[in-house]
Amino acid sequence: MLRERPFGLQGGLPERVRVDRGKDFLSRTVTAAFNALDVTVEDLPAYTPHLKGTVEGLNRAVESMFLAALPGYVRQPRPGRRRARPKDEVLLGFEEFTARLLDWVSWWNTSHRPEPLKGRSPLEVWEADPTPLREIGADELWTFTLEDDGRARVISTRASVFHREFQGR
Repeated sequence: MLRERPFGLQGGLPERVRVDRGKDFLSRTVTAAFNALDVTVEDLPAYTPHLKGTVEGLNRAVESMFLAALPGYVRQPRPGRRRARPKDEVLLGFEEFTARLLDWVSWWNTSHRPEPLKGRSPLEVWEADPTPLREIGADELWTFTLEDDGRARVISTRASVFHREFQGR
């Protein structure tokens, strides 16, 4: 939502968000955040991914082009029997993961030119869109941040889980 470094110019506060009845979007915390930010929530009918195709496509791209290349990725399809993760594989810390994600997002938005955009980057399409944006400052978002409590977590496409739950696997 922030339109400043290191996040880039793409951002702003949406007037409306379409959600797909996922528990994460229907939670009290997310509902309270949308209300506090004056964002209208449109609850889509269940099992209608075609109504949010751009988001679904981006999610697939993040998984196949970014996450699948990271150490510890476990959903990567492999022909034949699936190999276990190497015992000496070093997983990324939060800071390194975040830095790599920001680099990938920057590449996606500025250099990547998918065929449906007809030779334009997502940033070029964003900048050409005349829809007005509502700005929000970092000071307005502080309520929605998490404080680092020092416990390790595993971040996946399904959830963030405390490291101790994965020990011994």
